[in-house]
Amino acid sequence: MIGGGSMKQFLVRYFPVFMGTIFLGCFSGSALLVLSAGTYWRALAPSTRTDYVGLGTLVLVLVLVLGNLLIARGRAWAVWWVAGYFLACLAAVLPTFAYGPHQGVYLFAVLLPLLGLALLNSKRHREMRGKLVDIRRQRKLIIQAAKAPRPRR
Repeated sequence: MIGGGSMKQFLVRYFPVFMGTIFLGCFSGSALLVLSAGTYWRALAPSTRTDYVGLGTLVLVLVLVLGNLLIARGRAWAVWWVAGYFLACLAAVLPTFAYGPHQGVYLFAVLLPLLGLALLNSKRHREMRGKLVDIRRQRKLIIQAAKAPRPRR
């Protein structure tokens, strides 16, 4: 691994936190789509509702995967994509209370994005993002050094 240290130590320390945000994002999006299908889109025909759920799944997965991929590539600003994802899930779930959804599902759907935001703000996740940004900088320097013209002998 660039900068010393082993990949195994890095993964042992940071992989659970990284995967935790991905799983919480998946569960948050799933809970949002379940609540949306049962509340916002209740009056729609079942085939239309299924289309909306499928399209919503594609959009949510795309945003979550791209955000986490950019975080893994060392882009510091990408954490705002993932945080925005969790905030959007929370903002879309909160108004469903007016439709009288199942309270357990509603509580679960509110709790998951909040846990995702808390995990993004955890010390270990911030530490991981800092190390990934350092690795990106070191990789960039190595590439620049490799491209630099060398004197011929």
